[in-house]
Amino acid sequence: MKKNFMFTFIFHLFPSPSVCTSILFLLSRTVLAAVDPHYVACEPKTCGDGQNISFPFYIQGQQKPFCGYPGFNLSCNNKGNPVLNLHNIDYIILQIFYSNHSLRVSNAAVSETINVNSFCINLPHPRNQRLSLPDDRFALVFNQTELLLLYDCSSSLPGKLLQYKAGKCEDNNKTRTVLALFKGDPNLGNASKECGSGQVATPVDMHGGDSGGLGIEEVIKRGFLLKWTATNCSVCEESGGKCGFVASTYQFKCFCPDRPHAVHCKRPGKVNGLIKKVALGNKIFNS
Repeated sequence: MKKNFMFTFIFHLFPSPSVCTSILFLLSRTVLAAVDPHYVACEPKTCGDGQNISFPFYIQGQQKPFCGYPGFNLSCNNKGNPVLNLHNIDYIILQIFYSNHSLRVSNAAVSETINVNSFCINLPHPRNQRLSLPDDRFALVFNQTELLLLYDCSSSLPGKLLQYKAGKCEDNNKTRTVLALFKGDPNLGNASKECGSGQVATPVDMHGGDSGGLGIEEVIKRGFLLKWTATNCSVCEESGGKCGFVASTYQFKCFCPDRPHAVHCKRPGKVNGLIKKVALGNKIFNS
């Protein structure tokens, strides 16, 4: 009886269906306008590749900083991929696993420049790169290894180093040989002597040392796994809220339809339920 009281009252007060419809429409707009702006602002967004970006991450320029955790800001590249920058090195996010707080990434400087037609790993301007992770936010998942790409290597390599050739790249009419070796390879020292100063070190997911028959290009593209540390969002989400973080007070917030709460929404779905009732009443009066 109480659930239908509002609609029964309106019907008796304004028996005309058209008048009732107008009132219900205005009521629904009022309810929507009353939803907390933080809750509305923290809708998941995408860079274009179909991945929904939500807490602890947020896309700069598309989502408000309070929708994510400090240090978890992302950008979008021209291919529609989310990009995470760590110590001035860009990593393309291939997949986010929100359930276990991990993500698969690849070094953008390497993976974006692989020429799959000539199977040549080409960095036009190689520089020394090594993954550096802030311990308080991201850490490498165990059982991964590091791959070293050595540039400007000699065109006449000793026989034992030929197996490490990743390709020959043309750069300003100059042929540049690239070698790829895994960290700990006994031939790494000799290979370094045959190459220039350009070097890129990137972790790769080898599934316990097995490349699965993939070539070096595919191994790099597959990327590696990181785990993150941030406030757990599950309790807030299960209550119907959207997680966020207020930098001024350095506190986690659960943004709910009515207002922000400390941990979870007190009455999840109340506003959405009222909107559904309004919409149902509108349908009844129009039938």
